[in-house]
Amino acid sequence: MIAPALARSAYIVPAMINIQRYSLNAERLLMGTAAIESNFVNFVQFSGGPARGLFQMEQITYSDIVDRYLSISTQHALRNAAFSMALASPPTFIELSVNHLFAAALARIKYAMIPVPIPGTLAGHAAYWSKYYNGQSPNGLSPDDYLSRWQTYCAPLYPDFQ
Repeated sequence: MIAPALARSAYIVPAMINIQRYSLNAERLLMGTAAIESNFVNFVQFSGGPARGLFQMEQITYSDIVDRYLSISTQHALRNAAFSMALASPPTFIELSVNHLFAAALARIKYAMIPVPIPGTLAGHAAYWSKYYNGQSPNGLSPDDYLSRWQTYCAPLYPDFQ
């Protein structure tokens, strides 16, 4: 397991700063996303599923970010910043399982692609994650699960965030 404080200080904050997409609100959202998606410990999806990494990103999402969004000419600086954190050149999907810095950058980019601003409340984060990151899967985790894992893993780091 990666301690949530370490995930924040070693991966999430540095990745967002490197791609110039840092805000405290986004930091909190990525911390909550890591908590709900991987419990800060499961970097390969249970039962052989397709998701990988601290943020349990799937191949289709990875490809959408890397092959489509970051290929747009206006996003080349963002692409270069994200790829500078990769171990391989070009980076590969499987790298998300072992490179938490790169995974954090891509998770932040995933959220940055959404034209709706990140809400400023914990309940808003849970709903935002469910709608835009989780895809509202009928068999998946819910906003209530997000809130529960937030309390377990993240609340001690952000005691005033509600």
